[in-house]
Amino acid sequence: MRAALLAGVLLGLASAGVAATPGTAQDFLDRAERLLGKGPFALVDADYKRLRQEGTAAGDSIRREREAAERLHRPILYCSPQPRADLGNMEFIRELRAIPAGARGRMSLKQAMLVVLQRKYPCPRP
Repeated sequence: MRAALLAGVLLGLASAGVAATPGTAQDFLDRAERLLGKGPFALVDADYKRLRQEGTAAGDSIRREREAAERLHRPILYCSPQPRADLGNMEFIRELRAIPAGARGRMSLKQAMLVVLQRKYPCPRP
């Protein structure tokens, strides 16, 4: 029993090394795609809550940076009508898929979300 459990853990660690690096936009998308494949059962998957928290944290961080830039009269990186941009879950996934895979694997979730927001809410050129 212990040997089977240890083998399962080692196999899980070995396969995790093949997957996208944790914390990257590619890792987030891979996990989201896995959940999408589960249909309504995704809502009871433990990773669903973690993905929501990661997405919310990235979005909140971007929003706080924008608010700070506005207070300091510095350029902002996206120009939505409100500091809290409107970006739906499926819209974000669709736009995340549109980022080339090589780039997704090298960028953080926050960087990818900023790319998506800049596409959706571009700032006018001076």
